[in-house]
Amino acid sequence: NSFSRIALGEEKESHFPIIFIDADASTGVANFDFDHLADSDRHKLLYEGPGLPYVIRPGAKTLIIGPGGGWDVSRALASGSQDVTGVEINPIIATTIMREKYPLLSHRLYFRPEVHIVVEDGRSFARRTDQRFQVIQATLVDTWASTAAGAFALSENNLYTADAFRDYLSHLTDDGILVFTRWGFDPPRESLRLVSLAMVALPQLGESDPKRHVIVAREGGREALAGWGAQDTVIFSRKPFTPADIERARQGIKEAHLTPIYLPGDGPKNHFRDLLTSPDPAAWERGYLYDVSPVSDNRPFFFYTVQPRDLWGFLSNASKDTADYKVNKAVPLLFESLFVSIAAVLIILLLPPLVLRARLPRERSTLLFLLYFFFIGAGYIMIEVALIQKFVLFLGQPVYALTCAIFTLLLSSGLGSFFSRRVVGRDDGRLKIALAVIAVLVAVLALLIGVVLTAGVGLPLPVKILATIAMIAPAGFMMGMPFPTGLARLEERNSAAVRWAWSLNAASSVLGSVGALVCAIYLGLMETLLVGGALYLGALVVLSMDRAAIFAPATPQPPVG
Repeated sequence: NSFSRIALGEEKESHFPIIFIDADASTGVANFDFDHLADSDRHKLLYEGPGLPYVIRPGAKTLIIGPGGGWDVSRALASGSQDVTGVEINPIIATTIMREKYPLLSHRLYFRPEVHIVVEDGRSFARRTDQRFQVIQATLVDTWASTAAGAFALSENNLYTADAFRDYLSHLTDDGILVFTRWGFDPPRESLRLVSLAMVALPQLGESDPKRHVIVAREGGREALAGWGAQDTVIFSRKPFTPADIERARQGIKEAHLTPIYLPGDGPKNHFRDLLTSPDPAAWERGYLYDVSPVSDNRPFFFYTVQPRDLWGFLSNASKDTADYKVNKAVPLLFESLFVSIAAVLIILLLPPLVLRARLPRERSTLLFLLYFFFIGAGYIMIEVALIQKFVLFLGQPVYALTCAIFTLLLSSGLGSFFSRRVVGRDDGRLKIALAVIAVLVAVLALLIGVVLTAGVGLPLPVKILATIAMIAPAGFMMGMPFPTGLARLEERNSAAVRWAWSLNAASSVLGSVGALVCAIYLGLMETLLVGGALYLGALVVLSMDRAAIFAPATPQPPVG
């Protein structure tokens, strides 16, 4: 489907059924018979890393984000839970496999009366529901679909942001716990960044001492750390853990043969304790080897942990057989893409004169005006990419954000191009006003989009789509005017230069798409929108530098001979 390619197979050793996602990620199908559950199976479910929350909160009302083949659902049921909600984004997994074609593989797990399955983005469900839960859990929830191109760390993920943690924690009961299982490395990256997110979210909910709200346990020893990676289960409580909670966790960790990494008031001195007890967490994070600083909805790149200054060292020393390398190899590939895009633009400029004898115009005014097309091409694509990423959370699924944003921009821009002759015509002042209006509309969109999207999170999907169209269309309509109007002006001045305008506009779109990703990672999505709007102001500056030379008809040349 539009999310991924799903295949069903079996594990080589155990022959357990397993769901493969894009030939790389996988989720096992939990095939336990809960009408006749053996004690050994119950022990297996509860005394593994992701089972620890149910040792602390047995029988909890539970929300599972990304239940996949049902292992976390099974853990909750094994602890005695009577109300388990699973929110799975991919309908092939939740519906086609688990409830239509192969329900018997899981003993009809998703048909049990205690289990409620919702096909939706987990974060969107958590934001809109009015329910409160004792356990909210997400175990290795992400997509590895982009890793074939090395783009995993560059894919935004709204499940793992400080804003998301605030949403989750606010939907917990007072005795509720939030649980994530992520890959554990030495030194830690993903699991330590989870702690940094909670240290931002908890004070926003009135909890001033985060170190009393965290338990970390590790499944896997030194061999796992040195290889693909261990699994760190990180548990956050809505209120400070009680001594009884800590004692249950300690006993569960011991019985499951896990490694205690952090417990309130106990445990070894390590990076987790250092961060949680640091008087200045931000300064501690800046001095850490990896980037574990908290990320937000405006910069939702949770998996990006390699600092730019460490790229060469990472490529030289990281083992290619680890999850860490697979995730973070995207970072150098991003810069490679940027250099390739710059090279492509240079080729566009250099190749035609060499092969086609088509040289750039020599008139200074015409050369200057070609920058106009470069600016509006790069600005358009940067705004488009940022809007797609920004609306993912609001619309709930990436495919909706992609189609809705692109459809609205292309349709409204097409209408803007169609009406540009009537609205702008040959009036130079109107073209300047159009460029200024674009910059203002994009700035307003960047500043208001977060507020509007948060307020409308509970609206029905059709209403959200209409709201998205209403927000994007005005800027899109105006963004359709500068290109055809500029081409008409350039054709009056130097018709041979029109081909260069088309080429530079297309080349800048390629460069701008990579630039948008760089800006989003290092600055944020809102700032990327503002940069796109600023590029339209750059086009306005070009028009203002030598208006008479650019738009005045060319001076007739005396006939030769």
